[in-house]
Amino acid sequence: MSVIYLGELVETHPAFTELDLLTAAEVEALRDLYCACADLHHELRSANAQGHRVDQLLGNALRYGEGRSFTRHADALLELEQATVGYLNAVEDLAWQHISACVVFATALLERLAKGAPGFSPDEVEHLTAEPTLADLCAALSMPGATLLPGSSGGPVRWFDQEREKMLIAAESLAGASPKGSRDFRVTEELQAASYGDMEPWFAWADQLVSQEIAARAASGRR
Repeated sequence: MSVIYLGELVETHPAFTELDLLTAAEVEALRDLYCACADLHHELRSANAQGHRVDQLLGNALRYGEGRSFTRHADALLELEQATVGYLNAVEDLAWQHISACVVFATALLERLAKGAPGFSPDEVEHLTAEPTLADLCAALSMPGATLLPGSSGGPVRWFDQEREKMLIAAESLAGASPKGSRDFRVTEELQAASYGDMEPWFAWADQLVSQEIAARAASGRR
């Protein structure tokens, strides 16, 4: 998922400017959550790059200072490395909280649109845009394309389900890392950030739900 594209999408995409099938509160919440995901995606990439750079600097300092009495250079970089790890973990926690919420909220909106159900209340929107439990995330990822994408069939639905099932497997793997042995927990409250795995597919899936499926539903609803 391109960060540049996300920045343009937030300002110009029909999902945010012409989505009259959603309530004003739903559009505002979707835009707010998606903007947060876009910024956190960019910051996560920056934090990873920073961590790699500091690791390289520390490795060089340790090599060049081996056997010497004065090690302030390496000591300073070691502290810097610890600080970058702490920052990366913080960004990963924030990224997971928002990207998992975006997946659940976007899926709930697609389900509502497919059923033609009334808009969500402010309290429901507030709940759906908070970090979900792993059980809620898995439930969202278990909803088949045939249910969420009425009017679509064949290849598009098969592709949707293939990608959705990949994300479901990734989510279910987090349950195995929990000492509780269940899905009734929020990932950032139970697991270490390093347990989350690669978040790039999560950003890509949220982008698919919002910029492709919800936007396409809006366009078809206007015709």
